[in-house]
Parts: sequence; C-alpha cells; structure tokens
Amino acid sequence: MTAAAMGSAESLSPADRATARTAKIVYLDQNKWIDLARAVAAPAEHPDNRKLLEFLCAKAEAGEIRLPLTASNLYETHKLNDPAQRFNLAYTQVTLSGAEVFRGHRRRLETEAALVLSKFYDMGWSEDDPNWVFSRLFVEAHLDADDPRLESPIPEPVLALMRAYPQRAMLDHLVGGPDDLRRAAISKFEAGCEALRLDIEARRQRHKGESESTRRKIYSVLLVLNEQQFLIAAADRVGVPWERLKENNGSAVRTPARETPTLLIEREIALKLEAQARAIHVNDMRDLRNFATVLPYADIVVAENQFTNLARQAGLGDRFGVRLETDLQSLVGLL
Repeated sequence: MTAAAMGSAESLSPADRATARTAKIVYLDQNKWIDLARAVAAPAEHPDNRKLLEFLCAKAEAGEIRLPLTASNLYETHKLNDPAQRFNLAYTQVTLSGAEVFRGHRRRLETEAALVLSKFYDMGWSEDDPNWVFSRLFVEAHLDADDPRLESPIPEPVLALMRAYPQRAMLDHLVGGPDDLRRAAISKFEAGCEALRLDIEARRQRHKGESESTRRKIYSVLLVLNEQQFLIAAADRVGVPWERLKENNGSAVRTPARETPTLLIEREIALKLEAQARAIHVNDMRDLRNFATVLPYADIVVAENQFTNLARQAGLGDRFGVRLETDLQSLVGLL
C-alpha cells in the first residue's frame, strides 16, 4: 500500500457513490485488522494474510467491497502506546477503509427509530440518502459533525479540510496530536463502556431469577426509558407529536424497542451475556456496541468466536441477512 493508494479515494463522484451502494459491506473486528497490519509490516512471516490483504485491496479499489470502521476500531487503534505499531495499524485501516465509518449510536438510533415510527403510523417517511449510516468524516463514528451536543464544535474551515482529505484527517487523528489529548479521549470512551457494563451487571443481579422472556420485556422497558430523548427526536423527524406515542396503551413507544435494530441487537446480545456464568467485562461492551452498529448494515462480519456465537444463538445473522464468520481467510471464498 502506498501514499498514492491513500490519496486515490479522497473524494467520491456521483458515479462512484452509485457504485458504492452495490458494493458488499465487510466489517472486520479489531483483531482481524491487527492480523492484516502484521501482514503489512512482515509479509514473509504472514504469507496467507498478505495474500488476503492484496486480494482485499484489489476488491476495494475495484469498488466491489467496502470496509468501514466503527468507533471501537478507532478507539482500539488510538489507544496503542507504541507509535510505530499504532501507525502501521492506522495506515492499514485508513487505506483499506477509505476513511469510511459507521455513524455513531445517536444518529443511528434516531434514524432507525424514525423509520420504525414512520412504518407504524403509515407515513411513508424515509431517509433520503441510502448511505446515511456511513460517513467519511471520522468524527461521525461518534457524533455527527453538526450535532449541537458536541462539546467543542468543529470550525467550518476545519470541516472543509476534513471533507476534502478524509483519509489524511483520520490518520492524523489516530497517530498525531498531543499524547495527553489522546489519553483523555481514550478515558472518555472507556468510561462510557464501563457505565454500560455496570448497568447490565446490575440488571443481571436484579432479575437473575426471571425467565428470559420476562427479562426481555424488562430490558425493552428500560431501553425505552434510557433512550427516550432519541425516540422523541425520531418522532420529531417524522412529524409525530411525542404524546401520540402513549396511544394504544403505549404500543407505539414499545414498537421501536422491539424493531429498532440498534436496540434490538443490544437487548438480545445482552440477554445472552447475562445468562453466562462469568463476569461481564468492559471489552464485552465494546463488542456489544460493535455488533449493534454493524449487523443491520454489513453483508459479512468477521469477528472473534465469543460474540459471533452469541449473535448466532440470538438468530441475528438470519434476521439481518448478514454472514457471520470468525476466519479471515473465509473472505476469499465469500467475495
């Protein structure tokens, strides 16, 4: 991979965007990216993955596949303390992904819930951009660039540069900048994961005597309560007054909890996690959020055994029509 390869996808024409919509979406969890980065650094030591890397590069360059990253991918790379290792991994991800990311939790949840409510009320609303869930601004893996909830709004001239050179912007973010700011960003991400872990662990203890069916109902109610600000925003987007969601004994507000992909996946995998006879770890929360991010929008997900098996047990691969794999080499036959 060369600097020319990085620069070749800095912008997409309308024709390129049309092609991108037909490309297969492939998601790789962080350990799979690390395997590919090792094949970049030491190809002779990793011949199979080096061959696969060249295969994926050719497919991406031909517009046949897309390999977007998640907020968790960016976090895992950003937290590496070894600058050389971090650069090698970041460069591999930036080049193959084209700096494309899945949009963050808030944007996905609001849009998904709006689509569910539109269908519930037979309003015919839809998101204009069929690629709405993807962005080539790395910051939008967390929050949309124009989201008023951003702690520090991004000046428009800076945004313009990021839009013009998305891969360079992502690479600079991952490998450059003051180390104290890097550590602060890492700590903030970890705090969010830890809060989610504590919620799930506490709920497991409170309801450990209940059946899975009862725990599913409890979790659905809690999700609605915890995410009601996003459900209100979704109702606003489709023009439904919030008060109407209380109609029919609240069936309108329960429907997004059952059918919004982000909430459904979080609930189903969390139920499987809670049923395991082991402590729940912070790493589990990153994987949970990853799967909730990618399963509705990817064609192929290659991840570690633990969460792949949980997703299979929950029937999520079939529900969303996504192929769940654990072996990187499986991509050769699938693509």
